[in-house]
Amino acid sequence: MKHFLIYSSLILLSSACASRNAMEVTVTNSSEIDRTGEIVQVPVSAAAQRLGSEYFYVTDAEGNELPSQMTYDGYLIFPATVAAGDVATYSILPSDTLRSYHVVTTGRVYPERADDLSWENDKAGFRAYGPATQKKGERGFGYDIFLKHDVGRPIIEEIITTHLDPANKAIHDSLKKVDPEKAKEFSHSISYHWDNGLGMDCYAVGPTLGAGTAALVENDSIFYPWCWDTVEILDNGPLRFTADLTFTPATVGTDTAVIEHRLITLDAGTFLNNCKVSYEGLTKPYSIIAGIPLRDEMPAMMDAEEGWVAYADPLQREGNGRAQLGVLFPQGVDSVKVAHGHVLGYAKFEPTDTLEYLFGFSWDKENIPNMEEWGKYLSGVATSAPLTVEF
Repeated sequence: MKHFLIYSSLILLSSACASRNAMEVTVTNSSEIDRTGEIVQVPVSAAAQRLGSEYFYVTDAEGNELPSQMTYDGYLIFPATVAAGDVATYSILPSDTLRSYHVVTTGRVYPERADDLSWENDKAGFRAYGPATQKKGERGFGYDIFLKHDVGRPIIEEIITTHLDPANKAIHDSLKKVDPEKAKEFSHSISYHWDNGLGMDCYAVGPTLGAGTAALVENDSIFYPWCWDTVEILDNGPLRFTADLTFTPATVGTDTAVIEHRLITLDAGTFLNNCKVSYEGLTKPYSIIAGIPLRDEMPAMMDAEEGWVAYADPLQREGNGRAQLGVLFPQGVDSVKVAHGHVLGYAKFEPTDTLEYLFGFSWDKENIPNMEEWGKYLSGVATSAPLTVEF
């Protein structure tokens, strides 16, 4: 199975007359949709060679400085805005220092919350359960999600620490002795399970694939992954979060020591994570799936040709709206269907393959208002050519 490059394609052009003080970058949008704030990338090595600097900053055609980030794998990334069928020009310039920008995309491990790995950008938040959850026997196999209002800053750190603050627990316990109703109201006001103006976690994962986890399949049996064992955060904002997760050896079919690896990347400005999944210890081919559990009568959406599935989860408690979840397979799928209580995409998987796919969601109360528009968004991602970067 070949790998599919989801980020902007790169074309290196020689330019003998290029300025020694600025490196011009042109970004071309050959698709039929406008691209706003989409992250593009240029090799740091190319900028260093051209500009003779260790650090850089980026400006648009009007000279306005844009946020940028140097990534663990050697790229300088920045947001590009290009109208359909148009070209935009940017400049990379040398800097004396590493510049600081408003953090949009970030995450960390929360040992105080059962070793969760939680991360977010300006659109959505996500969680992958860690070893403490598995030790408790809590069978949360898939990704969890945090719904976010557009408050212009990360929220997960704030809502989790408020939820777990011992001082708040003491206030709640004191109120409960004298006024149980006020104690209940106070509990809701500090809980990240309730919307207090920033966002919340009101999605149920349980023994499912949650918000788009991948799993191996044999003879119509799903081998659900459990919790990650180790994690290394490779990028942590301001524009990109990347985490490398390794899982405890598990039994998959007749293979008894299978180790799963996931590389998850989330950029600013998108609803979708990129995830690369590979395995050690496989001795034969399997099918691989990724998908979303179905909770009620709401029909799933799917497109085998474009390679995506979607579903609007009802969330917990009336009034919270729906989380419009999606999984997209740029490499293509063999089939999409409803099975095992999920809407799933299926693909063949050889022991040495890597599955690269996208997963994420929008919130109908905040971002994309309905499933029709969410389907258009997924279709646009699936069918639009990547931005082309030339320098």
